[in-house]
Amino acid sequence: MSLPTVTKGNNVDSSLQGAYQASPIKSMIYGRGTSKNLASIIETLGASRAFIITGQSLSTKTPVIKDIEKSLGNSHVGTFNKIAQHAPILAIREAKNLVRETRADVLISIGGGSPIDSAKAIAYQIFVETRIWIPTVAVPTTLSVAETTQNAGFTTEEKKKIAVSHPELVPKVVVYDGDLAVYTPTNLWTSTGIRALDHAIELLYHPLASEIPTKRLALTAISDLFTYLPLSLSDPTSPVHRQKLFLAAYASLFPFLYTGGVGLSHSMGHALGATYNIPHGITSCLTLAPVLELKARTQKEEAVQISRVLAYIGLGAEETGNCEVDARRVGREVAGLVERLGHKSTLIQYKVPPGEEVNIALHALVKGKEHPDFQNVVDIIHSLYGREEKSVM
Repeated sequence: MSLPTVTKGNNVDSSLQGAYQASPIKSMIYGRGTSKNLASIIETLGASRAFIITGQSLSTKTPVIKDIEKSLGNSHVGTFNKIAQHAPILAIREAKNLVRETRADVLISIGGGSPIDSAKAIAYQIFVETRIWIPTVAVPTTLSVAETTQNAGFTTEEKKKIAVSHPELVPKVVVYDGDLAVYTPTNLWTSTGIRALDHAIELLYHPLASEIPTKRLALTAISDLFTYLPLSLSDPTSPVHRQKLFLAAYASLFPFLYTGGVGLSHSMGHALGATYNIPHGITSCLTLAPVLELKARTQKEEAVQISRVLAYIGLGAEETGNCEVDARRVGREVAGLVERLGHKSTLIQYKVPPGEEVNIALHALVKGKEHPDFQNVVDIIHSLYGREEKSVM
Protein backbone atom coordinates (compact mmCIF):
# COMPACT_ATOMS: atom_id res chain seq x y z
CA MET A 1 0.00 0.00 0.00
CA SER A 2 1.31 3.47 -0.86
CA LEU A 3 0.35 6.78 0.68
CA PRO A 4 -1.46 9.45 -1.34
CA THR A 5 0.98 12.01 -2.70
CA VAL A 6 -0.55 14.84 -0.70
CA THR A 7 0.05 13.06 2.59
CA LYS A 8 3.43 11.50 1.96
CA GLY A 9 6.08 12.81 4.26
CA ASN A 10 8.79 14.55 2.27
CA ASN A 11 9.99 17.26 4.64
CA VAL A 12 12.41 17.11 7.51
CA ASP A 13 9.93 19.15 9.56
CA SER A 14 6.77 17.04 9.90
CA SER A 15 5.25 19.01 12.76
CA LEU A 16 2.32 20.32 10.70
CA GLN A 17 2.04 17.87 7.81
CA GLY A 18 2.97 14.24 7.37
CA ALA A 19 1.68 10.70 7.45
CA TYR A 20 2.22 7.60 9.53
CA GLN A 21 2.02 4.25 7.81
CA ALA A 22 1.76 1.46 10.37
CA SER A 23 3.86 -1.64 9.97
CA PRO A 24 2.24 -5.09 9.94
CA ILE A 25 3.61 -6.08 13.36
CA LYS A 26 0.85 -7.81 15.35
CA SER A 27 2.12 -7.44 18.90
CA MET A 28 5.00 -6.40 21.11
CA ILE A 29 5.24 -8.30 24.38
CA TYR A 30 7.57 -7.21 27.16
CA GLY A 31 8.45 -8.19 30.70
CA ARG A 32 10.74 -10.48 32.60
CA GLY A 33 10.13 -14.12 31.76
CA THR A 34 7.99 -13.43 28.69
CA SER A 35 10.21 -15.57 26.45
CA LYS A 36 8.90 -18.63 28.30
CA ASN A 37 5.57 -18.08 26.56
CA LEU A 38 6.80 -18.54 22.99
CA ALA A 39 4.85 -21.78 22.49
CA SER A 40 1.56 -19.98 23.05
CA ILE A 41 2.77 -16.90 21.15
CA ILE A 42 3.40 -18.82 17.95
CA GLU A 43 -0.05 -20.38 18.28
CA THR A 44 -1.54 -16.90 17.88
CA LEU A 45 0.08 -16.85 14.44
CA GLY A 46 -1.44 -20.20 13.51
CA ALA A 47 2.02 -21.82 13.65
CA SER A 48 3.14 -25.04 15.32
CA ARG A 49 6.61 -25.81 13.92
CA ALA A 50 9.20 -23.32 15.17
CA PHE A 51 12.76 -23.05 13.88
CA ILE A 52 15.24 -20.96 15.89
CA ILE A 53 17.80 -18.69 14.20
CA THR A 54 20.64 -17.55 16.47
CA GLY A 55 24.40 -17.25 16.92
CA GLN A 56 27.14 -19.28 18.55
CA SER A 57 27.62 -17.23 21.69
CA LEU A 58 24.02 -17.39 22.90
CA SER A 59 23.71 -21.09 22.12
CA THR A 60 27.03 -22.27 23.57
CA LYS A 61 27.87 -19.78 26.33
CA THR A 62 24.47 -19.15 27.90
CA PRO A 63 21.38 -21.22 28.79
CA VAL A 64 19.14 -18.93 26.71
CA ILE A 65 18.67 -21.13 23.64
CA LYS A 66 18.36 -24.42 25.50
CA ASP A 67 15.77 -22.90 27.84
CA ILE A 68 13.69 -21.61 24.93
CA GLU A 69 13.97 -24.89 23.07
CA LYS A 70 12.69 -26.62 26.19
CA SER A 71 9.82 -24.17 26.64
CA LEU A 72 8.75 -24.69 23.02
CA GLY A 73 8.45 -28.44 23.61
CA ASN A 74 7.12 -30.33 20.62
CA SER A 75 6.76 -27.08 18.69
CA HIS A 76 10.53 -26.87 18.29
CA VAL A 77 11.71 -28.48 15.04
CA GLY A 78 15.24 -27.12 14.70
CA THR A 79 17.92 -24.58 15.58
CA PHE A 80 20.55 -22.95 13.41
CA ASN A 81 23.28 -21.32 15.50
CA LYS A 82 25.88 -20.27 12.93
CA ILE A 83 24.74 -16.69 12.31
CA ALA A 84 27.76 -14.44 12.64
CA GLN A 85 28.17 -10.68 12.82
CA HIS A 86 26.63 -8.75 9.89
CA ALA A 87 24.61 -11.77 8.70
CA PRO A 88 26.83 -13.46 6.07
CA ILE A 89 24.90 -14.77 3.07
CA LEU A 90 26.45 -18.27 3.12
CA ALA A 91 25.03 -18.95 6.60
CA ILE A 92 21.65 -17.58 5.54
CA ARG A 93 21.52 -19.96 2.58
CA GLU A 94 22.50 -22.92 4.75
CA ALA A 95 19.83 -22.06 7.32
CA LYS A 96 17.20 -21.58 4.62
CA ASN A 97 17.76 -25.11 3.36
CA LEU A 98 17.41 -26.54 6.87
CA VAL A 99 14.22 -24.56 7.49
CA ARG A 100 12.67 -25.98 4.35
CA GLU A 101 13.76 -29.52 5.22
CA THR A 102 12.08 -29.33 8.63
CA ARG A 103 8.86 -27.85 7.16
CA ALA A 104 8.96 -25.11 9.79
CA ASP A 105 6.07 -22.66 9.66
CA VAL A 106 7.54 -19.90 11.87
CA LEU A 107 11.05 -18.58 12.48
CA ILE A 108 12.12 -17.40 15.93
CA SER A 109 15.18 -15.16 15.81
CA ILE A 110 17.04 -14.82 19.10
CA GLY A 111 19.92 -12.41 19.56
CA GLY A 112 21.03 -9.12 18.08
CA GLY A 113 20.57 -7.52 14.71
CA SER A 114 22.36 -10.24 12.77
CA PRO A 115 20.10 -13.19 13.74
CA ILE A 116 16.99 -11.02 13.39
CA ASP A 117 17.97 -9.74 9.96
CA SER A 118 19.05 -13.25 8.96
CA ALA A 119 15.64 -14.67 9.84
CA LYS A 120 14.02 -11.99 7.69
CA ALA A 121 16.41 -12.75 4.82
CA ILE A 122 15.65 -16.47 5.14
CA ALA A 123 11.92 -15.75 5.01
CA TYR A 124 12.50 -13.65 1.91
CA GLN A 125 14.46 -16.40 0.16
CA ILE A 126 11.79 -18.96 1.00
CA PHE A 127 9.16 -16.65 -0.44
CA VAL A 128 11.17 -16.25 -3.65
CA GLU A 129 11.32 -20.03 -3.99
CA THR A 130 7.78 -20.95 -2.86
CA ARG A 131 5.70 -17.73 -3.02
CA ILE A 132 4.75 -18.44 0.61
CA TRP A 133 5.63 -16.08 3.44
CA ILE A 134 6.84 -17.67 6.67
CA PRO A 135 6.30 -15.37 9.69
CA THR A 136 9.08 -14.45 12.09
CA VAL A 137 9.08 -13.77 15.82
CA ALA A 138 11.96 -11.67 17.17
CA VAL A 139 13.44 -12.15 20.65
CA PRO A 140 16.16 -9.48 20.89
CA THR A 141 19.04 -9.68 23.34
CA THR A 142 20.71 -6.41 22.27
CA LEU A 143 19.53 -2.87 21.57
CA SER A 144 20.28 -2.84 17.82
CA VAL A 145 16.55 -2.74 16.91
CA ALA A 146 16.43 -4.81 13.72
CA GLU A 147 13.09 -6.14 14.97
CA THR A 148 10.89 -3.21 13.97
CA THR A 149 11.75 -2.78 10.29
CA GLN A 150 10.89 -4.34 6.96
CA ASN A 151 14.54 -4.35 5.92
CA ALA A 152 16.85 -7.35 6.13
CA GLY A 153 20.51 -6.43 5.84
CA PHE A 154 23.11 -9.07 5.13
CA THR A 155 26.69 -9.34 3.88
CA THR A 156 27.58 -10.71 0.47
CA GLU A 157 30.52 -12.99 -0.21
CA GLU A 158 32.35 -9.84 -1.34
CA LYS A 159 31.80 -8.33 2.14
CA LYS A 160 29.33 -5.73 0.92
CA LYS A 161 26.29 -4.91 3.05
CA ILE A 162 23.08 -5.09 1.04
CA ALA A 163 19.43 -5.52 1.95
CA VAL A 164 16.07 -6.81 0.86
CA SER A 165 12.90 -5.06 1.91
CA HIS A 166 9.22 -5.98 2.08
CA PRO A 167 6.43 -5.23 4.59
CA GLU A 168 5.99 -8.97 5.20
CA LEU A 169 9.52 -9.12 6.61
CA VAL A 170 8.55 -7.14 9.71
CA PRO A 171 8.51 -9.65 12.59
CA LYS A 172 4.90 -10.39 13.50
CA VAL A 173 5.72 -10.48 17.22
CA VAL A 174 8.55 -8.93 19.21
CA VAL A 175 9.31 -10.30 22.69
CA TYR A 176 11.45 -8.24 25.08
CA ASP A 177 12.56 -10.27 28.11
CA GLY A 178 14.86 -8.48 30.54
CA ASP A 179 15.92 -11.79 32.06
CA LEU A 180 17.50 -12.81 28.75
CA ALA A 181 19.25 -9.47 28.34
CA VAL A 182 21.45 -9.97 31.41
CA TYR A 183 23.38 -12.63 29.48
CA THR A 184 24.45 -10.04 26.92
CA PRO A 185 27.99 -8.76 27.66
CA THR A 186 27.91 -5.21 28.98
CA ASN A 187 30.16 -3.86 26.22
CA LEU A 188 27.84 -5.24 23.54
CA TRP A 189 24.74 -4.11 25.41
CA THR A 190 25.79 -0.50 25.89
CA SER A 191 27.34 -0.10 22.43
CA THR A 192 24.13 -1.30 20.79
CA GLY A 193 22.38 1.22 23.03
CA ILE A 194 24.23 3.89 21.07
CA ARG A 195 22.94 2.19 17.93
CA ALA A 196 19.41 2.73 19.25
CA LEU A 197 20.33 6.36 19.97
CA ASP A 198 21.52 6.62 16.37
CA HIS A 199 18.11 5.39 15.18
CA ALA A 200 16.24 7.85 17.37
CA ILE A 201 18.24 10.94 16.44
CA GLU A 202 18.41 10.20 12.72
CA LEU A 203 14.65 9.65 12.63
CA LEU A 204 14.20 13.24 13.78
CA TYR A 205 15.32 14.41 10.34
CA HIS A 206 14.11 11.43 8.30
CA PRO A 207 11.78 12.75 5.55
CA LEU A 208 9.26 9.92 6.05
CA ALA A 209 9.11 10.10 9.84
CA SER A 210 5.88 11.60 11.15
CA GLU A 211 5.75 13.82 14.20
CA ILE A 212 3.23 11.44 15.83
CA PRO A 213 4.07 8.78 16.84
CA THR A 214 7.56 8.38 15.37
CA LYS A 215 9.44 11.52 16.38
CA ARG A 216 7.77 11.97 19.75
CA LEU A 217 8.61 8.39 20.68
CA ALA A 218 12.14 8.86 19.38
CA LEU A 219 12.58 11.84 21.70
CA THR A 220 11.41 9.86 24.73
CA ALA A 221 13.73 7.06 23.68
CA ILE A 222 16.66 9.50 23.61
CA SER A 223 15.80 10.61 27.14
CA ASP A 224 15.65 7.04 28.43
CA LEU A 225 18.84 5.98 26.63
CA PHE A 226 20.78 8.87 28.18
CA THR A 227 19.33 7.93 31.59
CA TYR A 228 19.47 4.14 31.66
CA LEU A 229 22.58 3.27 29.64
CA PRO A 230 24.90 4.69 32.34
CA LEU A 231 22.80 2.96 35.02
CA SER A 232 23.01 -0.32 33.15
CA LEU A 233 26.77 0.08 32.90
CA SER A 234 27.10 0.64 36.65
CA ASP A 235 24.71 -2.21 37.49
CA PRO A 236 25.13 -4.69 34.60
CA THR A 237 23.24 -7.55 36.24
CA SER A 238 20.04 -5.56 36.70
CA PRO A 239 17.27 -6.97 34.52
CA VAL A 240 15.14 -3.94 35.43
CA HIS A 241 17.49 -1.44 33.76
CA ARG A 242 17.77 -3.73 30.76
CA GLN A 243 14.00 -4.09 30.53
CA LYS A 244 13.61 -0.31 30.51
CA LEU A 245 16.24 -0.03 27.80
CA PHE A 246 14.41 -2.57 25.65
CA LEU A 247 11.39 -0.27 25.68
CA ALA A 248 13.60 2.70 24.84
CA ALA A 249 15.05 0.76 21.93
CA TYR A 250 11.59 -0.07 20.60
CA ALA A 251 10.60 3.58 20.82
CA SER A 252 13.82 4.63 19.07
CA LEU A 253 12.70 2.95 15.85
CA PHE A 254 8.99 2.53 16.46
CA PRO A 255 7.54 0.36 13.68
CA PHE A 256 6.56 2.29 10.59
CA LEU A 257 6.97 1.47 6.93
CA TYR A 258 9.71 3.35 5.15
CA THR A 259 12.05 2.65 2.29
CA GLY A 260 15.73 3.40 1.94
CA GLY A 261 18.18 4.08 4.72
CA VAL A 262 17.73 5.82 8.05
CA GLY A 263 20.39 8.49 7.70
CA LEU A 264 24.02 9.36 7.00
CA SER A 265 25.40 7.90 10.23
CA HIS A 266 23.72 4.60 9.42
CA SER A 267 25.02 4.60 5.85
CA MET A 268 28.56 5.18 7.05
CA GLY A 269 28.09 2.49 9.68
CA HIS A 270 27.01 -0.07 7.08
CA ALA A 271 30.07 0.73 4.98
CA LEU A 272 32.39 0.34 7.96
CA GLY A 273 30.73 -2.62 9.65
CA ALA A 274 30.43 -5.19 6.90
CA THR A 275 33.71 -4.35 5.16
CA TYR A 276 35.93 -4.22 8.23
CA ASN A 277 33.96 -6.42 10.63
CA ILE A 278 33.22 -3.65 13.11
CA PRO A 279 30.21 -4.40 15.36
CA HIS A 280 26.91 -2.60 14.64
CA GLY A 281 26.94 -0.70 17.91
CA ILE A 282 30.53 0.45 17.61
CA THR A 283 29.94 1.91 14.16
CA SER A 284 27.31 4.21 15.67
CA CYS A 285 29.71 5.10 18.48
CA LEU A 286 32.17 6.20 15.80
CA THR A 287 29.89 8.01 13.34
CA LEU A 288 26.90 9.55 15.11
CA ALA A 289 28.55 12.51 16.87
CA PRO A 290 30.58 13.72 13.86
CA VAL A 291 27.55 13.38 11.58
CA LEU A 292 25.54 15.56 13.96
CA GLU A 293 28.30 18.16 13.91
CA LEU A 294 28.22 18.09 10.10
CA LYS A 295 24.43 18.47 10.03
CA ALA A 296 24.66 21.36 12.49
CA ARG A 297 26.87 23.46 10.22
CA THR A 298 25.53 22.45 6.79
CA GLN A 299 21.82 21.54 7.08
CA LYS A 300 19.77 24.13 8.94
CA GLU A 301 16.46 22.27 8.70
CA GLU A 302 18.03 19.10 10.07
CA ALA A 303 19.88 21.08 12.74
CA VAL A 304 16.53 22.42 13.97
CA GLN A 305 15.32 18.87 14.52
CA ILE A 306 18.54 17.75 16.18
CA SER A 307 18.44 20.70 18.58
CA ARG A 308 15.13 19.39 19.98
CA VAL A 309 17.15 16.71 21.79
CA LEU A 310 18.51 19.15 24.39
CA ALA A 311 15.14 19.46 26.13
CA TYR A 312 14.94 15.67 26.48
CA ILE A 313 18.35 15.17 28.06
CA GLY A 314 17.95 17.76 30.80
CA LEU A 315 19.52 20.68 28.95
CA GLY A 316 16.44 22.56 27.82
CA ALA A 317 17.35 25.56 29.96
CA GLU A 318 20.65 25.85 28.10
CA GLU A 319 19.16 26.09 24.60
CA THR A 320 20.40 29.19 22.80
CA GLY A 321 17.77 29.38 20.08
CA ASN A 322 20.54 29.11 17.49
CA CYS A 323 19.95 25.74 15.81
CA GLU A 324 23.58 25.34 14.71
CA VAL A 325 24.92 25.99 18.20
CA ASP A 326 22.32 23.76 19.84
CA ALA A 327 22.75 20.91 17.35
CA ARG A 328 26.52 21.03 17.88
CA ARG A 329 25.85 20.77 21.62
CA VAL A 330 23.78 17.64 20.99
CA GLY A 331 26.70 16.17 19.07
CA ARG A 332 29.04 16.88 21.98
CA GLU A 333 26.61 15.32 24.45
CA VAL A 334 26.42 12.19 22.30
CA ALA A 335 30.22 12.03 22.14
CA GLY A 336 30.33 12.44 25.91
CA LEU A 337 27.88 9.59 26.46
CA VAL A 338 29.90 7.35 24.15
CA GLU A 339 33.02 8.13 26.15
CA ARG A 340 31.31 7.62 29.53
CA LEU A 341 30.19 4.20 28.37
CA GLY A 342 33.77 3.31 27.42
CA HIS A 343 33.23 3.22 23.67
CA LYS A 344 35.44 6.04 22.42
CA SER A 345 37.64 4.44 19.78
CA THR A 346 39.34 4.90 16.42
CA LEU A 347 39.42 3.05 13.12
CA ILE A 348 43.04 2.12 13.83
CA GLN A 349 41.86 0.13 16.87
CA TYR A 350 39.57 -1.86 14.57
CA LYS A 351 42.40 -2.49 12.09
CA VAL A 352 40.93 -0.44 9.25
CA PRO A 353 43.88 0.10 6.89
CA PRO A 354 45.02 3.72 6.48
CA GLY A 355 43.98 5.43 3.28
CA GLU A 356 40.53 3.83 3.02
CA GLU A 357 38.60 7.09 3.37
CA VAL A 358 37.54 7.37 -0.27
CA ASN A 359 36.54 3.70 -0.56
CA ILE A 360 34.42 3.92 2.59
CA ALA A 361 32.73 7.11 1.40
CA LEU A 362 31.99 5.55 -2.00
CA HIS A 363 30.40 2.56 -0.28
CA ALA A 364 28.41 4.74 2.13
CA LEU A 365 26.91 7.14 -0.41
CA VAL A 366 24.62 5.94 -3.19
CA LYS A 367 25.70 8.72 -5.57
CA GLY A 368 29.36 8.29 -4.73
CA LYS A 369 31.48 11.30 -5.66
CA GLU A 370 28.40 13.06 -7.00
CA HIS A 371 26.86 13.19 -3.52
CA PRO A 372 27.03 16.72 -2.08
CA ASP A 373 28.45 15.37 1.19
CA PHE A 374 31.11 13.17 -0.40
CA GLN A 375 34.08 15.28 0.70
CA ASN A 376 32.51 15.84 4.14
CA VAL A 377 32.18 12.07 4.61
CA VAL A 378 35.78 11.54 3.48
CA ASP A 379 36.85 14.11 6.07
CA ILE A 380 34.79 12.47 8.83
CA ILE A 381 36.22 9.04 8.05
CA HIS A 382 39.71 10.52 8.06
CA SER A 383 39.10 12.01 11.50
CA LEU A 384 37.98 8.62 12.83
CA TYR A 385 41.47 7.24 12.37
CA GLY A 386 42.49 9.45 15.27
CA ARG A 387 45.24 11.17 13.31
CA GLU A 388 45.83 14.84 12.60
CA GLU A 389 47.16 14.62 9.02
CA LYS A 390 45.49 16.53 6.22
CA SER A 391 42.60 14.71 4.50
CA VAL A 392 43.43 12.55 1.49
CA MET A 393 41.39 14.76 -0.88
